[in-house]
Amino acid sequence: MSKEKQNDLTLKIFALIIAIILWSYVMSEVNPKRTEEFKVDVNFSNVASLERQGLVILEPKDVSIKVTVSGRTSDVIKISEEDIIAKVDLSGYKEGNVKVPVYVDAPYMVEVVDYTPKEILFKFDKLVRRDSPVTVKTTGELPKGYTLGEPEVKPQSVYIEGPRSWVSSVSEVVALVNITDITEDINATVPIKLVDDEGNDVRGVEKEQNVVDIFIPIYQTKKVPIELQTEGQLPDNYEILDISIKPSTIEIKGKKENLIGINSIKTKPIDINELIDNKNVVLDLEVPENVGLTNPNQKVTITLNIDENKTKTFQYNLRDVNIRNLDPELNVDENELNKSFEVTVGGSSSKIDLLNKENLTIELDLFGLKEGTHTVNLLGKGEEGITIMKIEPESFNIILKSKE
Repeated sequence: MSKEKQNDLTLKIFALIIAIILWSYVMSEVNPKRTEEFKVDVNFSNVASLERQGLVILEPKDVSIKVTVSGRTSDVIKISEEDIIAKVDLSGYKEGNVKVPVYVDAPYMVEVVDYTPKEILFKFDKLVRRDSPVTVKTTGELPKGYTLGEPEVKPQSVYIEGPRSWVSSVSEVVALVNITDITEDINATVPIKLVDDEGNDVRGVEKEQNVVDIFIPIYQTKKVPIELQTEGQLPDNYEILDISIKPSTIEIKGKKENLIGINSIKTKPIDINELIDNKNVVLDLEVPENVGLTNPNQKVTITLNIDENKTKTFQYNLRDVNIRNLDPELNVDENELNKSFEVTVGGSSSKIDLLNKENLTIELDLFGLKEGTHTVNLLGKGEEGITIMKIEPESFNIILKSKE
């Protein structure tokens, strides 16, 4: 190579080096490197893969991350959040809480320095379907003298569908009916709602249908006394001291035409002898056709105070007797007062056991009798519930004398 050509090549290389140095200077001083942070929405890929497994994303629904990029100022200022791609691949996961890695891509002229978070916690839940009964509930109050019958609802149940945890939180499918001042049967189409154990609305669960048809009969009410029906007879040595039915009246319900003429409700017949040892017995009622009890669970109890009859005999003499209407000019011969007799009384054992002879009143009525010998009858009287069965002997011969 000639010296002339060599010098020319050297100059060219030297010029290139100078150019590179100048370019580097310009780039470093005029277009320096810079970093920039972007807020980028994360794309969910392969969501269809979850759906094929019957899974749904409970949370998060939307997520964004912070991405830091670096590059020449002229390049960095050209890009926006839309130029940076952040995504998660949701294929291959199962039900539960899962951390899924985030992948980030940026335009070639910039470099991704960092991003956060690098993983996102997803909650995947199984999509389930359940048949749930419809519960009819009411608000307001009927007028006095009216009551609700048993509601009929069509359909009786509906299918609900959604994430397992949300469907599991559904305690009731409720149809709410306002009954304020209603006096006629209710026929209505009513919206339904899903509620949890505390009565709060459950969101995010789909219903097969949003309304149901409801029929609720409205009945009038009436209070009537309860009438006891017994069969059989107590043995001769027993008596009924008291009968108590609790409650003594009961409320019935029915259409107006069915309640007319019903003035009492009878108990089903019960053998009176079964009540001797059972003081408190729950009774069934004979409820007429097309009539019901307002409270079908109400218990009707009969309490019978049944006691065995007993007798008791007391010994007396005429000194114990109350002598009435004796002529003030006469006396009863003293020897006559020593004559004795027996009084036999009867009554319930509870009274007889407490009875003393002093509780009985035995009398001789001497009205109109003059001096001489007379045959007189003894008269006996006991307290309520005590019967004088016999007095033996029933009469006496007594001598009346003038006072000297």
